[in-house]
Amino acid sequence: MPHAYFIAGDLEEGIQKAHAFLLETYGLEPANNPNLITLRHGLFSVDDARKVRGLADFATTSGTQKAIVLSAARLFHEAQNALLKLFEEPPEGTILFLILPSEGMLLPTLRSRLAMLPAAQRSEKKTSNTKSEAGGIAQEFMKANETGREKIIEKILDRAKSDNDDEKQAARLEAIQLVEGLTEFVYSEWTKTEGTKKSSRLGTNAANSGSVDLLSDLQSFLPILHERSAPLKLIFEHLLLVMP
Repeated sequence: MPHAYFIAGDLEEGIQKAHAFLLETYGLEPANNPNLITLRHGLFSVDDARKVRGLADFATTSGTQKAIVLSAARLFHEAQNALLKLFEEPPEGTILFLILPSEGMLLPTLRSRLAMLPAAQRSEKKTSNTKSEAGGIAQEFMKANETGREKIIEKILDRAKSDNDDEKQAARLEAIQLVEGLTEFVYSEWTKTEGTKKSSRLGTNAANSGSVDLLSDLQSFLPILHERSAPLKLIFEHLLLVMP
């Protein structure tokens, strides 16, 4: 049985699913149990990763099993790299959960160390709030004219400049949801188109930047958006030029 799992979607629902799985599979009661630690983070940093590694080293107060359920709205790449060793080789008897809004946030190296929780996989449609939010903002963007799209982008960029950390994080998450939704839209359109029409339908904007593979661009932007210094303005200026 895997020792490290991830759940993508609503964070609180993910925590509940992790708790239910631990109770059913290992008998770990979530309430008032020192062997089950639940951590909630907005932005998860390298320092937070170090603290989690320290918590994982503590011995159980009773029995042989303990668990750490970690949820985060955002994880910097440095923080994910700091978790690699822990998630690959946790202390004996330790079960780890990582709960985040989207699987696309994960670096491939960390993702390879995680299994999707079976219960979360079965109920994916029910719990995929993040996907529906991503689709919503993307649909709004696609339906808008040039001025409307610029306003959507300006709103996100203005929030990203806020002095309030929660506001900044909300803006970054909204940016991620927009790019995820646009990626799904472009991929859907690409699969509907046969043969050489694919490149002309989705990959050309001669008036602005020549031949552009939109799907490749969007997929490359997603991991960048999770970096601490992601250039939101440059990314969105590019999308305004090339999106059909």
